[in-house]
Amino acid sequence: MFKAGVLSAAIFTACLVAPLEAGTATLTAEAEAAVMEALNDEYHAQAFYSALVDKYGANTPFTNILAAEETHADRLIDLLTKYGVEVPENGYLDGTLPLASMPVTLDQAYEDGVAAEIANIALYEQTLLPAVAGYNDVTRVFTSLKNASERNHLPTFEKCSSGGCQTAAATGGQADKRKLSQRKALGTGAEKASDTRNGMPKGQAKRVGQGKRTGKAKGRS
Repeated sequence: MFKAGVLSAAIFTACLVAPLEAGTATLTAEAEAAVMEALNDEYHAQAFYSALVDKYGANTPFTNILAAEETHADRLIDLLTKYGVEVPENGYLDGTLPLASMPVTLDQAYEDGVAAEIANIALYEQTLLPAVAGYNDVTRVFTSLKNASERNHLPTFEKCSSGGCQTAAATGGQADKRKLSQRKALGTGAEKASDTRNGMPKGQAKRVGQGKRTGKAKGRS
């Protein structure tokens, strides 16, 4: 329900065939698209989690995860700024871009969160990380964001969907490793969840918002 689509097969193949040397001063089109897609992913997550906090209250894990997503977006913005790429505004916050549909119940929100985090992990492993091979700084950021989904957000949603939400929220999402069988069982729906997470059709342009960014995304806490 939260995350972005995937890069094209052509982009993915090009990145494998011609990786860049570390320290390159500019991003290739493929690498730039990957960072833009990751930022779009975080922008949607920010707006979506904010809506969930409004709907279900601040005393939920969504509050802590929202703060984490804001930090993740800032790291991606720093990368774009470093490489001289114009940073788009968050169109999900002002309604320019559509949010995914809100879950009907809190339990459904947790279940959707599990599927979406699994999809996000797969997106980074299979597509985004290969697209930036050769950029050590971007790879470090992408790996950190993937690990946050894998080690923090996913265990939180898994605990909440199993009725242990207070424990998960109190520990900030740190939990035992999820069972491989559970990940595999949900993996078949990962691509669908990835498309649903950002409310955008698969294959839609990665650049989000209009105009040059003048500051951090507003309306977040």
